[in-house]
Amino acid sequence: MSILLLVRNFIPAHEMIERGDWQVSDIARDAFDLEGKVVGTIGAGRIGYRVLQRLVPFDTKELLYYDYAQLPSDVEKAVKARRVEDLKEFVSQCDVVTVNAPLHHGTRNLVNRDLLAHFKPGAWIVNTARGAICNAEDIAEALESGKIRGYSGDVWNVQPAPKDHPWRYMKNPLGAGNGMVPHYSGTTLDAQERYATGTKSILQNFFENKPQNPANVIVGLGKYETKAYGQR
Repeated sequence: MSILLLVRNFIPAHEMIERGDWQVSDIARDAFDLEGKVVGTIGAGRIGYRVLQRLVPFDTKELLYYDYAQLPSDVEKAVKARRVEDLKEFVSQCDVVTVNAPLHHGTRNLVNRDLLAHFKPGAWIVNTARGAICNAEDIAEALESGKIRGYSGDVWNVQPAPKDHPWRYMKNPLGAGNGMVPHYSGTTLDAQERYATGTKSILQNFFENKPQNPANVIVGLGKYETKAYGQR
């Protein structure tokens, strides 16, 4: 949804309606179709792969992913995705970059001024992973200069975000490109129900000495049980 909000320039269009205005050209000049675009995900784990699956019907030009681990060939083929091993090469090919990686020492400030220099001019970035993966000041600078066309997400490097946080007010040169919202995607009523069900299952398994669902285990007995938080 965040990708579509940016690419279609939805928020400025809605704000125009609220103001009582009707100047279609002011919106259309910064609105595009997702069809025919190259979209890539930084991180192709459980969430990143689901993003790729959801993008298939949009008839993009190509789906790419950057991850230290290559997906099995049949899994790649299912979404027709291609892995790019070098991050700078990856972002240089993408019209849209969506961040779906965990925050750890290797991803903090990953998207910074240096990496942004390798992005396609006018690219869009969507970060619904962790705010600190993207450098706040560098993102704002890139958007305001027009290097990137838009930035969206619901995760912030500081939460609650202070009133003077640059992501609250940043715009591209056409006065658009900001799709930031509070961090609430994981607190919908449906999500809260899933949390409750999952917590109940974990506790039941613990007290009944049953094995846990591997997807719910990050740290086991003296070691990580998942590689989702970096190569270990």
